[in-house]
Amino acid sequence: MLQLGVDAVNLLHDKRGIGRYARALLRRWATRATGRVRLTLLVPHRFPGLVRTRLCRQVGADVAVERRTRSGQLGLDAVWYPWNGMTWVAPVRAIATVHDVWPFESPSPDDRRRRNEQEPFQTTARTAECILADSNFTKREIVRHLGADEAKIRVVHLGTDFPPAFADAEPARFDGARQYVLFVGEVEGRKNVATLATALGMLPSRLRSDTALVVAGRAKHLPGRDAAGEVVVRMEGEVSDARLAALYRGAAALVFPSMYEGFGLPVLEAMAYGTPVIASDAASVPEAGGDAALYFSPADAGALADRLVDVLTDETLAADLRARGLVRAAAMSWDACAESTLKVIEDACRV
Repeated sequence: MLQLGVDAVNLLHDKRGIGRYARALLRRWATRATGRVRLTLLVPHRFPGLVRTRLCRQVGADVAVERRTRSGQLGLDAVWYPWNGMTWVAPVRAIATVHDVWPFESPSPDDRRRRNEQEPFQTTARTAECILADSNFTKREIVRHLGADEAKIRVVHLGTDFPPAFADAEPARFDGARQYVLFVGEVEGRKNVATLATALGMLPSRLRSDTALVVAGRAKHLPGRDAAGEVVVRMEGEVSDARLAALYRGAAALVFPSMYEGFGLPVLEAMAYGTPVIASDAASVPEAGGDAALYFSPADAGALADRLVDVLTDETLAADLRARGLVRAAAMSWDACAESTLKVIEDACRV
C-alpha cells in the first residue's frame, strides 16, 4: 500500500480552484481508495492535534495528521504538494502539482516579491521526482519557464463533480434584469474581465438592458465597469458551494474570458450544471472546454459580444451547448482525475 504524505498547509482555507482540486482528490482517496493508499496530512502546526478534526472533515475520513518536520520519520513513500509548487521540502520522494507558472509569465517588478513567488516553482523543478500539470499548455510552460525535464511531467486534466453536489439548487435570480451572464474567479488582470464588461456594453440596447453581469469571486473593483453602460452589475464576492451552484443554475451563460490559465475549472463546473459556456481560446482553456464551449479571442471584445448575442437570443444554440457541456463534464469528472493522479503517483513511487 502506498504511504502518501500530503502538504496540507492550505487545506482549511483555500477556497480557490486549487483548494477545490486538493479536497476533491483527497476525499476520493480517503474514502474510496483505502486499499491502495494511506494518507498522512502534513501541517506546519506545532500541535497538529488542534487542527486534526477540522482537517479530517475536509477529506471526509479519519486520517493521520502529523507535523511536517516529522515527515522523514513516518515511513512515507512520497509527499504530494498540491498547492502550485513546493514551499518546503520533505526528506522523501516529492511529487508536486503545478497549476500554472504565472509568476514567470508576468513577474512582479518588486525583487523580493518576485523571488518569493517564483521560488516554490524553482524548488519544484529542482527537487520533484514527478510534476503533475493540469494541462498540456501548463506542461509546455513548465518546460519553457523552469527548464524542467519534460520526461518527468505528467498531464492530468482537472475535473468536476458530476452529477454536481447541489444539482437541485434553486436558480439564482436578480432584480432589475431578466437574465444574467456569470463570471467566476478572482478579478485580476489576466482574467480579462474588462473585455467582458466592454462586450456587454456593445450588446444591442434591448438585450443590454435585459442582461445583468454577476461576478462571483474576490474583487477589489470591476475593471471596465463603465464600459458596460446600462448593464446591471452584481458583485457576489466569495461564495459558498451552495450559492455558486445557484448562480450556475440560473445563468444564461458563463463567460470565461481569461488570457492565461493553467486549466479553467469554472468552465467544467458550469457545464456540469447545464450552463452554456462562452470562453476564450487562449492558453489551456480549450483543453477544459473541448467541443462544448463557444470560443472567442480574448483580445476581441466585439467577437465576445457576437457570441453573447448568439447564445442569449438563439435557444437552439444554447440548448446544444448545454447538452454538449453535460457530456463533457461527465467525461472530465473528479473521479477520473483522482484515479489518474493516484496512478501517476503510484508509478512514480515504483521507480
